Amino acid sequence: MTSSANGEVHSISVPGETVEVTLRRRKRRTLAITVRPDRSVVVTAPLNVGIERVVSKVRCRALWIKRQQRYFAEFLPLVPSRKYVSGETHRYLGRQFRLRVLNHDKDHVKLVGRFIHVHTRAKQQTEKVRKLLDDWYLGRAREVFTHLMANQAQDMKRRLAALPHLRLRKMPKRWGSCTRRSVYLNPELVRAPKACIEYVIAHELCHLVYPNHGREFYRLLRTTMPDWEIRKARLERIAVE
Repeated sequence: MTSSANGEVHSISVPGETVEVTLRRRKRRTLAITVRPDRSVVVTAPLNVGIERVVSKVRCRALWIKRQQRYFAEFLPLVPSRKYVSGETHRYLGRQFRLRVLNHDKDHVKLVGRFIHVHTRAKQQTEKVRKLLDDWYLGRAREVFTHLMANQAQDMKRRLAALPHLRLRKMPKRWGSCTRRSVYLNPELVRAPKACIEYVIAHELCHLVYPNHGREFYRLLRTTMPDWEIRKARLERIAVE
């Protein structure tokens, strides 16, 4: 056991592996286990609970913990380091495009065939090129996501209490999330194929009906998108390329 600012860190042996958990003690009556989007495990326990009970609880929930970690793994966008120079490969809607950085009096970005052209007066300033490209991706993400979510929300309007708001948020550990009234999508998702984007949107819309990953949630997801598992697997393959 080690200590950190967030609590005690314990390594607990479960079948097939070791799970590292952060133990926090609070004034509460029950013991709770939480798997975070970054796949870390947090145990919140009453002040008087011994470590033996914590270990027993983690071992009993080992399969659930692994399942939750696998679920969150699909939402870990792995973006390689970029240099923002001509010849570099960037994805858009699942296709690979070559970057061309060109001198121009007016800053702008556009698709030309299988190339992304970045026109700028500051061709040698990679930070400027990055900013222009990021802004372009953000604009494209807003346009693409708005269209796709409107279509899917329309298909599910009988299930939804109200049409949700679309929000864009850079989330280093997730592709999407939701609150009661909003769906948050990572702009980086616009690099993935349209089918994968539709899967993430459908997943979050289903959470507006069923917040947890219970049988009802997966039944609704399968009704809404019968091939969701194929799309999910495709997204996972892209995330590790």
